[in-house]
Amino acid sequence: MLPPAHQFFETLPQKQCAKCGTVMEEQSECYTHVCVECSGGTVYPFGFKLVPVPPK
Repeated sequence: MLPPAHQFFETLPQKQCAKCGTVMEEQSECYTHVCVECSGGTVYPFGFKLVPVPPK
């Protein structure tokens, strides 16, 4: 008999960077195995910062 699906996913180990071994945050549709620091990429925060408009 198969265990429930949620039990399977709860027992999986945390995702780790293949180069440095740090724990990576799980992301939907993310298949990368190297962290941002090791890949040399830049992470931009998801959101918008409002810039005030000077009065006329």
